[in-house]
Amino acid sequence: MNEILRIENLSKSFGKKKVFENLDMTLEEGKVYGLLGKNGEGKTTLVRIIMGIIPSDTGKISYKNKKINFKDSYYKKEIGFIPEESIFFGRMSIKELLNFNGAFYPTWNAQKAESYLERFSLDKKTKIEHLSRGMKLKLGLIVTLASEPKILILDDPTSGLDVPTRHDFLKEIIRELSEAGTTILFCTHMVHEIEGIIDQLGILNLGRLILDEDFQKIKSFTKRILLNFDQPLKDEIKIEGILTKKTNGNKCEMVVYPWTEEKRKKLEDLKPTKLEAQSLNLEEIFINFVS
Repeated sequence: MNEILRIENLSKSFGKKKVFENLDMTLEEGKVYGLLGKNGEGKTTLVRIIMGIIPSDTGKISYKNKKINFKDSYYKKEIGFIPEESIFFGRMSIKELLNFNGAFYPTWNAQKAESYLERFSLDKKTKIEHLSRGMKLKLGLIVTLASEPKILILDDPTSGLDVPTRHDFLKEIIRELSEAGTTILFCTHMVHEIEGIIDQLGILNLGRLILDEDFQKIKSFTKRILLNFDQPLKDEIKIEGILTKKTNGNKCEMVVYPWTEEKRKKLEDLKPTKLEAQSLNLEEIFINFVS
């Protein structure tokens, strides 16, 4: 895979509040990158920097191996952005809005726009001011996808969508875009929505990117370890990579990353009566990394 966007040593503060610092991240063509973080961890700030809306304090961003300077616009025609809530000219009709946006994008695909209108059951004669919030989100998807972006940035975009549309977007449209070579950056705190669609996982916590790895590798090497002993433990269990740990008498439960055979052998040397390694889902992984 070829890298399409690289972020290096990026830092941003607002006054005395440090949002993140020394952030490094790389997006590769055709991959779906899930960026998780609690509310206020800087996901939207990062998106606004990538989109050239606000400047960073330090660091640089490169698009197709070319450095992006603040206020550069050349790359934006190849980046689609779907925010949590889209804002449009209310007095326009859907048709007028699509024609207006199409004038800005050399790759605009009017046939694709028509196809998505039918897929989302939107009438292009309807005035935007008469659309519900969910309908506006659908329209935001159409406007973005019809521009055929090289990178699609999603900032919690599905909260107002009905269940069938959300399912179609998350399971079908994302897959179609990825298979066509579109790179997707999905920023969210709604962990359950991205488990089945991401290739790469990043976690923002306390101003740092604490995890950035292939998602299947993370799932394979993050384990909940259950230990039982004949009697209560007198000494601390010392292995690297313990994310969380709970001890109750002669029982111990901990989450470890990365889990390896070497660590299993170290625990076996403690002579437990039970040693069980369990897999975790994405929500459990996220909670344990940020706890």
